Amino acid sequence: MEETVRPMSYLLIIISVGLAIGGQICLRRGMGEVRDRTGHGAGELIKMPVTFLKEIATTWMVVLGLVLFVASALFWLIVLTDVPLGVAYPFVSLTYIVVMLYDRFFEGREIMSLNWLGVAAIVAGIILINWGQWSKTSP
Repeated sequence: MEETVRPMSYLLIIISVGLAIGGQICLRRGMGEVRDRTGHGAGELIKMPVTFLKEIATTWMVVLGLVLFVASALFWLIVLTDVPLGVAYPFVSLTYIVVMLYDRFFEGREIMSLNWLGVAAIVAGIILINWGQWSKTSP
């Protein structure tokens, strides 16, 4: 039995991916605040679990990032009721692309050429999967 993916399912996928991207960016910025405030990186903070948890719980960007990830997961659960993993999962890779572009254009970090090659591979994969989904000649 062939499953047809409805346009609403694609919208839900994009919402889930968008929430995950927002969550990732908030977590990155929030943990940067924690590092700046405490003077400790992850290696040192993990050795102080009470301080680590207190800092996480009191940094609004980290809390917001976690909330966005939970919301993303809830949308993803809805998506998985209607969309085959082979169609839905490649869209998750969009998070890598957008977060990398965010790093480049908003954080000013240099991106290596191999990263751009990876982005091209991801985009090509998403296009091919969707092409196969909509093609009448696909098995």
